[in-house]
Amino acid sequence: MVIDLSPLDRKVLRDLWRMRSQAFAIALVIAAGVGMVVMSVGMMRSLDATREAYYDRYRFADIFAPAKRAPKNVLDEIKNLPGVGPVEGRITAGATLDIAGIAEPITTRIHSIPMAREPRLNALVLRSGRWPDPARPDEVLASEKFAEAARIGPGDGVDALLYGKRQHLRVVGTVLSPEYIYAIGPGQIFPDNRRFGVLWMGEEHLAASLDLTDSFNEALVRIDRSADATDVIRRLDSLLARYGGAGAYRRSEQISDRYVTNELAELQTMTRILPPIFLGVAAFLINMVLSRLIDAEHEVIGLLMAFGYRGNAIMLHYAKIAVALSVPGLGLGILLGSLLGRGIASIYQEFFVFPFLTYRAGLDAYALACTVTLVVVLLGVFQSVRRVRRMTPVEAMRPPLPPDYAGGVARLIGKMRILDEPTRIILRGILRRPFRSGLGALGVAAALGLYITSAGSRDNVAKLIEILFDQSNRADVMVTFAEPRDQRALFELQRAPGVWRVEPIRTIGAKLTGNRRSKSEGLTTASAGSDLNRVVDIDGAIIDPPARGVLVSEGLSNELGVTRGDTIEVQVTEGNRARFSLLVADTIESAVGSPAYVDDAMIAAQLHQVPLLSGAYLGVDVARVDELCRYLKAVPIVAGVSLRAASRNGIEATIGETLGIVTLFNTGFSALIVFGVIYNNARISLAERSRDLASLRVLGYRRSEVSYILLGELAIISIIGLPVGVVLGYFISHYISSVLGGDLFTVPFGLTQATVAQAVLMVLLAAAITALFVRRRLDRLDLVAVLKSWD
Repeated sequence: MVIDLSPLDRKVLRDLWRMRSQAFAIALVIAAGVGMVVMSVGMMRSLDATREAYYDRYRFADIFAPAKRAPKNVLDEIKNLPGVGPVEGRITAGATLDIAGIAEPITTRIHSIPMAREPRLNALVLRSGRWPDPARPDEVLASEKFAEAARIGPGDGVDALLYGKRQHLRVVGTVLSPEYIYAIGPGQIFPDNRRFGVLWMGEEHLAASLDLTDSFNEALVRIDRSADATDVIRRLDSLLARYGGAGAYRRSEQISDRYVTNELAELQTMTRILPPIFLGVAAFLINMVLSRLIDAEHEVIGLLMAFGYRGNAIMLHYAKIAVALSVPGLGLGILLGSLLGRGIASIYQEFFVFPFLTYRAGLDAYALACTVTLVVVLLGVFQSVRRVRRMTPVEAMRPPLPPDYAGGVARLIGKMRILDEPTRIILRGILRRPFRSGLGALGVAAALGLYITSAGSRDNVAKLIEILFDQSNRADVMVTFAEPRDQRALFELQRAPGVWRVEPIRTIGAKLTGNRRSKSEGLTTASAGSDLNRVVDIDGAIIDPPARGVLVSEGLSNELGVTRGDTIEVQVTEGNRARFSLLVADTIESAVGSPAYVDDAMIAAQLHQVPLLSGAYLGVDVARVDELCRYLKAVPIVAGVSLRAASRNGIEATIGETLGIVTLFNTGFSALIVFGVIYNNARISLAERSRDLASLRVLGYRRSEVSYILLGELAIISIIGLPVGVVLGYFISHYISSVLGGDLFTVPFGLTQATVAQAVLMVLLAAAITALFVRRRLDRLDLVAVLKSWD
């Protein structure tokens, strides 16, 4: 079967073959822009869909209601509250584990599970082993990631210190829980599975260990879709108040969901900002490239007009070329974006500990990326062809007039005898077409700016780690107690092996109410002159806590709708449950969390009690850390131990697995755009100036001189784009860091000179590789053929 093609369609095929190398570079730029959109949207939607499916399938509680001790018959009263669905009571306690091969005591959270059935709420996913035998009270389940990190599994034994009672437990299975998608222990901000774990123990044995038989200390509640969560919480608090209720809170305030929501919100913010920038830059660059390609063919367009082809037919012809050049990039971008989106979602699946992954990108993401690209590409075609159509066929076919070098700048360049003739030709060529030269420099700047923005995210996180571990938390070891203790605990820790300094930790559970809403957020005590743990803002400045009033983070102040000079109502949710008001002394932009700092002496007076401790910061002789850890394993009041060095290493390793890979993909897309832009600039310049360059060869210029003229012009345009690109990358990176973060993190701006230098070197490397390709092309020019037609 022979396909009868029209002359214009055959010309399309010839042009595509002639521009095959440029088509490859154009495909790279389009693939980078489209792939970035598809990858980011697919990753974001997949993680969100997976979380919702996980919560629903394993019946994650909507409300958590802790108490000191409540009889089980109270659960029936909770079930009868309006809007309440399934309810389950459980026992929750903190403990430490002693595991062979790990020096420090392992902070652990233990939950009870029914002996004869699976939990109705917060169901578990059994990953290995079996469920505990009701006849064997020492059998427990362990969280899978903790078991892997601690190198324990079904059949292994661990020693637990549970409220001063040492017990030997045997792991019989590993599980996942929707409650611990993001498992962090006291004093941690990133998961450290080697030093924090979760165990599930038979209800009867755990109740006997804590003297809570026929009682519970935490109620899990699911509510109807139409129920008012605030009203349910108010009724729960009223019901559990006489049982030492510590204040019910909704799922969004549960620590794991709070962190997961914050992480997904940051990813969503990045998805709203970075992919559109990538796609917009890619579309702009393709528009610029195609416009220059068509401008270079104005003689061909004039010839087509002379043969009677109408404007619409010519427009359609070049639209076909533009679409044909775009389709490979669209296909490659969709393929890469889908594969990388699924791959990154799988990485986050491990990071967030989901038992399955529901991948969902959505046809709208593909359609949006393709539509935006094609519209911008066709717009560039329309604008370029319309400019040529305004000419008569004779005008369009006429070679361009020689440039007028009679201007003042051109004459000045001509008088610069210190410059050789090829260099003066380069400068005149740039100045005679300032708009086109500016667009070329702008393309390089845009590509460079994207690369700096992508690579700079690692610098921002490194700055966050520096603030946390070098400026704020300088304690070698942080110890948390099972329950608040008086000052005597400090004296005991001062006598511990290797300890040279001790500073108190005190957090007070409270519900804070401002002008807009209430929020459960603890008050953190601080003292002026503290050295091991200092109040530091996002810029690293040390802030002393106010002698009166409260120092509130900007995130918390925005949520409560308060500012300096306003009043916050405080409802303490522990101890004597005092109520009082605090004046907002100032606000602070905090790197982590939404803290509210108060002076320790002032808050003790408000609570009408001597200062109590939730834990302590320890300065320790590094050589004696292991000795101290062995000592702390035997201290009954210790519920958790966190080592600064281990926490820092854990955070850096976690970021290396997640952010490092995401950043690698982003910078990879940026590198594609950098190479595509510079290569297309060079190839189009060669096509535009091939007649001039051939004339110079005929006049006696050597190949090296002709190459110097073309590549020198490209080098100057690239160098002009470098500072613009650095400034552009700086501001985009700064903007992204300013909008990232929520109530748990505020990402500081930390772009380094090394990252900028790396980006500049990337551009220079792309320019050098391009120069090799173009030089080979110049060396193969047929002078006679070039003088007759465009190459």
